[in-house]
Amino acid sequence: MYDIKRLEAGQQKLQQAQQPLGLDLSGQQQQLTCSVITAPEHRANPNPSSISQSNPSEATHMTLLTLRRRRSLQRRACLLSILAAFVFGMALGVVVPMFGLPRHQDSPPDLPEEQIQMVAVEPLSSYRVEFIKETDELSAEQVFRNAFHLEQDKDAPDSMVVKKLDTNDGSIKEFHVQRTASGRYRKGPERRLSKKMPERVQPQETSRSPTTSPTNPTSEHQAGFIEEDVYWGPTVEQALPKGFAAKDQVSWERFVGEQGRVVRLEQGCGRMQNRMVVFADGTRACARYRQNTDQIQGEIFSYYLGQLLNISNLAPSAATVVDTSTPNWAAALGDITQAQWKERRPVVLTRWLSDLEPAGIPQPFQPLERHLNKHDVWNLTRHMQSERQAQSQPHGLLKRLGAASSPGSAHQSNAIEETGTGTETANGALVQRLIELAQWSDLIVFDYLIANLDRVVNNLYNFQWNADIMAAPAHNLARQSASQLLVFLDNESGLLHGYRLLKKYEAYHSLLLDNLCVFRRPTIDALRRLRAAGAGRRLRDLFERTTSAGVRDVLPSLPDKSVKILVERIDRVLGQVQKCQGS
Repeated sequence: MYDIKRLEAGQQKLQQAQQPLGLDLSGQQQQLTCSVITAPEHRANPNPSSISQSNPSEATHMTLLTLRRRRSLQRRACLLSILAAFVFGMALGVVVPMFGLPRHQDSPPDLPEEQIQMVAVEPLSSYRVEFIKETDELSAEQVFRNAFHLEQDKDAPDSMVVKKLDTNDGSIKEFHVQRTASGRYRKGPERRLSKKMPERVQPQETSRSPTTSPTNPTSEHQAGFIEEDVYWGPTVEQALPKGFAAKDQVSWERFVGEQGRVVRLEQGCGRMQNRMVVFADGTRACARYRQNTDQIQGEIFSYYLGQLLNISNLAPSAATVVDTSTPNWAAALGDITQAQWKERRPVVLTRWLSDLEPAGIPQPFQPLERHLNKHDVWNLTRHMQSERQAQSQPHGLLKRLGAASSPGSAHQSNAIEETGTGTETANGALVQRLIELAQWSDLIVFDYLIANLDRVVNNLYNFQWNADIMAAPAHNLARQSASQLLVFLDNESGLLHGYRLLKKYEAYHSLLLDNLCVFRRPTIDALRRLRAAGAGRRLRDLFERTTSAGVRDVLPSLPDKSVKILVERIDRVLGQVQKCQGS
């Protein structure tokens, strides 16, 4: 191998040595040059050593050209080899797994019991996850209907494992789904985890396909419960608890901003730095204090959204600033210091409600059912007594999972307890049951709009580790003992923090909305008006109108990104209503 630098240095020295010789003997130099060119022995002699001896400068120049050409070829060969390796890796890692591997098929229905058990315990192979083509993408309703278990795939953030109950044969099936950029899902092949239960086919078909004969007295009675197939009827709307009206909010804002003088802080109201605030007149409130202002924004703007939608299940709340230099906070300076609150920090004060009890998840939203439509309401009016008897015995999926399903649990809804056996008592119990479901329809819509993580989604997400959690109280949901009003508590994750985690939790948000087909007409009408008037503008106007300048100095308004996501989710809810009307 030649050293190019040494050859170039030698060439430069040779040229410097020949330069004075050319000045003194120019004629001889010209003669020598001519003799070298015309000498026949040099042209005929193919020996490169003689050429190198007669003209070293020319030989060195030719050697340099050869080495440069060789290095250029080496660079090109290296680049071509890298490109070929990249193309080969893409073909091996992407194309072959998608199109070249065999597709696993489900077990045929008539397999022997031994083979079904073998399939149930067969572990998933490394190439088990296969997805159908993009042209066959499914909606969340098609994928997650009757699903009771969702588990995030650790190796693929956009994929999850779904377990669902097959209502046709009563078996439990498992499959993978992958969320696409369009918001739809690709579903992998199903794998049966349990044996068929043919004895349950007939009851399922009977409960899902009620007769619609106009002569049926129950069908006539249903007219007061459901309107236009998707809205709760006047019988339910008139029986709903009044909740918190707009005047309650106005009086609470005036009290917090002008009249309320805090005398002390007490432990309570949930998380570590939250406190029970006691005013001079004995009024109590829950103070929500956070280091991050986005959670304070989420709490107050979620409340504003509920006000704009006429949802009366949110306790009156108001934003204020902790400032011990003012008479409203000066008396509680010691407690504020002990709570490690900082000066000039925003807090949300929510009116204290003393008569609250835990609220459970109704049966239509339990994993075995998890849907609510006009047929379910019809079945409630016809089969309520038989359903209550069936709930007293664990059966089906909950029995196989070992979940507690006793109707006597302290956390289950007791709104349908009957005190008599007459028709009037049964109708009263039915209305109470529908009142609870009507409030839940508002809850599902509200939580979907704000992407609340700390209520039903919390139960759904933890169900993969604890099958009994659906029988436990719903997180951050309570019921007033006297009025049976559901109170939506702790909405701090809404509109900001929940939106940032949509990629992880959107499947759980969509799971309930896609299976809801009965809505409150006042809520949907208000949602349409909000969409037409501009959700962001209405929320920001309400924030400017109801907060002081001191609050606005330390608490930002709702960001544009959150407004954009909210508008998209409003359209999604209105689209669900339209889809239910056409079904």
